[in-house]
Amino acid sequence: MNTHETTIHGRCPINSVWDYYTLRVTTDRFVRVEDIEEMADLVRGKAMCQEDIAKELRTTLPAHCTVEVIGRHGQNCETVVRLEAHADHAFSASS
Repeated sequence: MNTHETTIHGRCPINSVWDYYTLRVTTDRFVRVEDIEEMADLVRGKAMCQEDIAKELRTTLPAHCTVEVIGRHGQNCETVVRLEAHADHAFSASS
């Protein structure tokens, strides 16, 4: 299993403070780090809640990737949004 992590930030749409997240992408196939960073750049700095960031990344990263957005909101507990990989019939096992 391959695991890639990067840090992303977003402005909370509720109270306008900056939230920082670890984006964790796991897959049993190859995915370029540059592609992960490019997709992360699509949400970095935007006013979005954690769940919406995870959904956006789930739809832009390859289907064989599991996406986790892990963060802490102010003094609140750590929260994790995990969206599982799903079958991608257009992606062959040899890719």
